[in-house]
Amino acid sequence: MKEEEKIGQGSVILGTVTEQPRRHIFWAVFYFIAVFIFISLVFCGSVFGYTKKYAGKVYPGVYLGDYPLGGMDEESIRVFIDGINDRLNKEGIVYIYNDAGAEKRFQIDTTIRESDAVIELVSLGHDSIEKVAFDAGRSGTNAWRKYIDPLLLRMKNSRIFLPVNIQKDKFIEIIKSELSSMEKIPQNAGIKITSRDPLKYEVIKERAGEVFNYDKIVVDTAMRLSALNLEPQIIAKEIVTPKTESKYLEGLEEKITKVLGYGDIILTYADPETAETKTGRISSEDIGASLAPQVDDAGNVWLALDDEKARKFLDNYKYVLDKPAEESKFVMENGKVQEFRSGSVGQALNIDKTLTAINGLMQGRNNGSASASATISLIVDSAEPKIKMADVNNLGITSVIGSGFSTFYDSHTNRIKNIAHAVARLNGTIIAPGEVFSSIRYAGPFTSENGYLPEEVIKGNQIKKEIGGGMCQIGTTLFRMAMNSGMPITERTNHSLVVGYYADPVNGNPGTDATLYEPILDFKFLNDTGSYLLLETIIDYKKQRLTFTLWGKPDGRSGSFTHPLVSKWIPAGVPQETYTTTLKPGEKICQNAFRGAVASFTYTRFTSTTEKIERVFSSYYRPLPKICMVGVDPAACPDLTNCAPMASSTVSSSPTPVASSTASTTP
Repeated sequence: MKEEEKIGQGSVILGTVTEQPRRHIFWAVFYFIAVFIFISLVFCGSVFGYTKKYAGKVYPGVYLGDYPLGGMDEESIRVFIDGINDRLNKEGIVYIYNDAGAEKRFQIDTTIRESDAVIELVSLGHDSIEKVAFDAGRSGTNAWRKYIDPLLLRMKNSRIFLPVNIQKDKFIEIIKSELSSMEKIPQNAGIKITSRDPLKYEVIKERAGEVFNYDKIVVDTAMRLSALNLEPQIIAKEIVTPKTESKYLEGLEEKITKVLGYGDIILTYADPETAETKTGRISSEDIGASLAPQVDDAGNVWLALDDEKARKFLDNYKYVLDKPAEESKFVMENGKVQEFRSGSVGQALNIDKTLTAINGLMQGRNNGSASASATISLIVDSAEPKIKMADVNNLGITSVIGSGFSTFYDSHTNRIKNIAHAVARLNGTIIAPGEVFSSIRYAGPFTSENGYLPEEVIKGNQIKKEIGGGMCQIGTTLFRMAMNSGMPITERTNHSLVVGYYADPVNGNPGTDATLYEPILDFKFLNDTGSYLLLETIIDYKKQRLTFTLWGKPDGRSGSFTHPLVSKWIPAGVPQETYTTTLKPGEKICQNAFRGAVASFTYTRFTSTTEKIERVFSSYYRPLPKICMVGVDPAACPDLTNCAPMASSTVSSSPTPVASSTASTTP
């Protein structure tokens, strides 16, 4: 009985042992799944939060060169790049080189000035860079990539680089000006003829050189700047070995005699427009002085022309033959012609192809070819204008109707800028048939919002700054242009003062001027040609001259005007002083005196039907005494009357104004 119980108990115990592992496995799997789900939820939540955190911003792991952009938005990147550009403009590009064991450095400015032009030598562009940086980690096509790619950027960084714009030719020219004096130019072995009869020559030994690789410097500079590396760049000379050695140049008397025996090389060019044949030559003496031995891989020597000397010789023909092609242009935007030009065929001497032909002839002379004495045709590439005027202009505009000019000598900076701004606004204006052209409509409004600057003017008896000074220069030039074009003048007012800017270019008298003062004083003329007119405006800063031209379809009309005559000059009057608190106490600004005048001239025009129409323009210019504004202490003289005179601390003259016919005087 006890044994059975034991066995029974044993059976019970055995059953317990087999049940317990199953429970353990179940709970293990359960715990594993739970932990996996928990970790997945935490991971997904973190990833989701990560993408939310950087919504609208660049993910970490994105670099512009060596600069991290993580956390920046597109505007911040633009500001950052603009800051780098500003630093580059201020500091320039610094180069370090070794000169006879001493470290030296020089700087190149990224912006240079040549004559009146400003050239941006080096600049960093950031077009679309902000978008490229922002899109990094966001290019996935499915949901998993959308969340995984941003994390992968932390492990494998993404680098982008800025585009760099370098004016290569000008850049190399500036670098050469700094470094060329330290270079040792390599020299091939050559020959120098010392006697033609009997033939004698001496061998010039070769020489290795040490030069800077300027193309490599430009490439390295661009690569460094694209990675925003503004540290000084180290450059070094490279050793260059000559291609022709002197050991090959002995015993060439027979070959030299044979080559020179052919005589001159005749160069010809047939002008396709005139059918005229132009002829030049490279004389036998020039050939002998330019011989440059060439050695092939087998050690064979043949006599060519020195490349540099031949190019200099051909440059003389290039100067004569070259002319650029001009495309016909008639670009209109919003009813205005942005550019107008009739086309012409261009041509350029192709020096490389011409040299190839000359050296082919020299090869023949080396080989004793009978045809080697033939002439060489200068190879000229022609360029037809791709766009003909007939293709771009359907308004009937064919040629010049008339022009007018005026000068703006000694104008102040703001006045010149205002004039130039108006010139740009007027250039390309299309005037429809029957339209009354309004100067204010097309050049105005004369406001700071429209790009005009303040300039000193006379308002009554006070000197003040007013926006748009200089517009009377525009009105006067338009007036003269319209008269020389035979147009009916519908509105014109002379200035209130005699101003030198608008004097007649022949006798120096006033009378052929026209004032603009928005909105009350305008200059207008009528387009009664029955066709469209095009206004072309040109400003010449060197000559300080404006030239305005009307283009259209000539209809037989013409116009001219006499030089103005002054019937009466009026004295300027007694000098005056006014007081102001806008100047420092004792500071004085004076306006020059202007004498008055009564002047007139005759405008004569012939219409398309040969009808003669004469019109006399009479002008009265008021006298104006010398006016000085004197600064006073507002506490000592609050009403600005009967102020005690003070010693002047500063005396200056305001710019000569251009007067209107009203109480105000506009430059």
